[in-house]
Amino acid sequence: KMSPSYHHAYVCSKLSAAFNNLEHYAAFSELTLQIQGKDYIPDLVLYPKRPIDFTGEDIVKMTEIPVVIVEVLSPSQAAQDILSKFPVYFDAGVKACWLVVPISTSVIIYTAMNRGQIFKTGAVLDPILGTPIALDAIFGQ
Repeated sequence: KMSPSYHHAYVCSKLSAAFNNLEHYAAFSELTLQIQGKDYIPDLVLYPKRPIDFTGEDIVKMTEIPVVIVEVLSPSQAAQDILSKFPVYFDAGVKACWLVVPISTSVIIYTAMNRGQIFKTGAVLDPILGTPIALDAIFGQ
């Protein structure tokens, strides 16, 4: 696994903070998903909010599919490497996949492989989440 860069880590941190303001969803970073017997570790995943019980048994590999998966492009990664995982995610039942590109301060939201919308200014609007997230909240200081 490649080591995430400074920009990658910064953007993941900002995204987590922005997602934590969502009313109905909770964000998790670096959570291992098991899809068809194979492990995937997206940068961030979003699940519907629910109570968490720290005294209960922890889950090492999630088999429940998240609603949204977010991947942040690192300098050491090719966009195609990330995009090649999206069909697997969609087939498993993920509703939206984000490709976040720090170098161009843009976000592309896919709701299917042939349906991507790019956001470069203003706010990102994921049709699944329904709450706009300002690009400044992701890439700002």
